[in-house]
Amino acid sequence: MKNLGIDMILTIFATVNHSKNQIITIMKRIILSLLVGMMALGAVAQGGKFIVQGWFLCEDESVKFQIIDCGYQLLYEETRAASAEMMELSFDLKDAALLIVDDGQEGYQRHHIVPAIPGDTVLFYMEGEPYYGLGGSQFYIDYDEAVQAIEPQALELFEQDAHSDRYLEVLNNYEEALLAYVKDHPDQEASAALLAIFGEDADVERGAAMLTERVHNSVVANLFKAKLAAVKERKLMMPQF
Repeated sequence: MKNLGIDMILTIFATVNHSKNQIITIMKRIILSLLVGMMALGAVAQGGKFIVQGWFLCEDESVKFQIIDCGYQLLYEETRAASAEMMELSFDLKDAALLIVDDGQEGYQRHHIVPAIPGDTVLFYMEGEPYYGLGGSQFYIDYDEAVQAIEPQALELFEQDAHSDRYLEVLNNYEEALLAYVKDHPDQEASAALLAIFGEDADVERGAAMLTERVHNSVVANLFKAKLAAVKERKLMMPQF
């Protein structure tokens, strides 16, 4: 097991309008959140096989699949040659993790990073180039719906210059759309995954209060609890005036 390289992390989160320093700052926050949060995971993980199926666009000659845990440790890495046939991969997981799909495409990608849940199956399919849709279990159907629900705001934020006059307005619209989905779907495990992957600090805290006890006790919630614990830890470390 090894650490995920910083070059790969920067590739995952690089955008046309954000400088390398801004991206590094964002990644430091995410990594700190997950490292601190590993200490406070509430649900007992039930290990099992995580199966990935689907058809993938390949801008290069191959597509790379990586599984990283809550501490951004690289658990698995597998590269498959480009093919028109459906691919299938299987990973043994002990807890909820993240799947990274690197197919060589640039720009906004809907499902470049998705939750990897032990005992579950995710199906990728093309839903209008260059976007993927998700199927498989009900969890991934719900998660696909959740991501698409906030996609207009996510796309606008992605394309927005961080130094523009409208950046804060666009960011606020994005956060409100995310929380609106969580509020309308408090008993969906997809809501916990949405907060873990797309939520800012304030979103995670506000969203956590909206989720049902069942979702809080789910294995999926371990991803979001790692982030929530780190938010609280950072607040404790802030100087008091």
